[in-house]
Amino acid sequence: MNKLITMPVLITIVQIVSLGHLYYVHKYKSGQFPADLIELNILAFLNIIVMILAYFFYFKASNKDFLWMIPIGFAILTIILLIVIYLVMLISKYK
Repeated sequence: MNKLITMPVLITIVQIVSLGHLYYVHKYKSGQFPADLIELNILAFLNIIVMILAYFFYFKASNKDFLWMIPIGFAILTIILLIVIYLVMLISKYK
C-alpha cells in the first residue's frame, strides 16, 4: 500500500483505540478523574504531533489525500475536548 494512504489509516486506528481505551477505563475501571485527565493530556500531546505530521504530509503535499482529514479531525476534537475540560475546571474553581 502507498505510504500516503497507510499513515493516515494507521494514525486513525491508533486514535480510535486510544479514545476507546480512555472511555473504557473511565467508564468501567477506576474512573478516577485525575488519571483520566493525565491520559487525555498525553493523548492531546500526541495529537499535536499528528497535526505536525499532517502539516508536512497533507498541507505541504502536491496531491492532497482526503484520508488525512480523519486523523486531523480526531486530533482537533481531542485538543478541543481538553481545552473545554480545562475551561470548565477554571470556571468551577472561581465560582
